[in-house]
Amino acid sequence: EWDEWGNPNDKVYYDYIKSYSPYDNVEAKDYPDILITAGLNDPRVKYWEPAKWTALLRELKTDNNILLLKTN
Repeated sequence: EWDEWGNPNDKVYYDYIKSYSPYDNVEAKDYPDILITAGLNDPRVKYWEPAKWTALLRELKTDNNILLLKTN
């Protein structure tokens, strides 16, 4: 995949990949209502990745809007 996305060991590519990483771009602010879905047996995105993202959003968001995680 490095041919397509770049080698994350190279700072230029690392910074680029991090710029669109949902987890690394969570910040303390208001978010709209969010429904996050995950597949327990998804071979590409393991179930704990959306759960980890959901936990970080819940920790940092500054509003009372709905944030749901549905795993099937």
